[in-house]
Amino acid sequence: MNMTKIEFEAATKHGTYRDALYLPVDHTYSEVDIEAMKNERVQNWIAIIEAPPPSPPELIEIGGIPYERVEVDGQIILKPVQV
Repeated sequence: MNMTKIEFEAATKHGTYRDALYLPVDHTYSEVDIEAMKNERVQNWIAIIEAPPPSPPELIEIGGIPYERVEVDGQIILKPVQV
């Protein structure tokens, strides 16, 4: 399948985002559709950059053994932490 490469970049507060769309040569997307695809890529990248870091696990100590609170199938269980 022959593809068309559409390179683009966007200036953001986090720096310049560069990417490319690969579309079939005979695609039927309008310029509006293509701009929406580009914008979606940029917004997804920004969301990843701005995502908060994961919280550290909640540890509980029982009898000198540390356990991590973990949710499995809607239930909270205590998983021993390997030291």
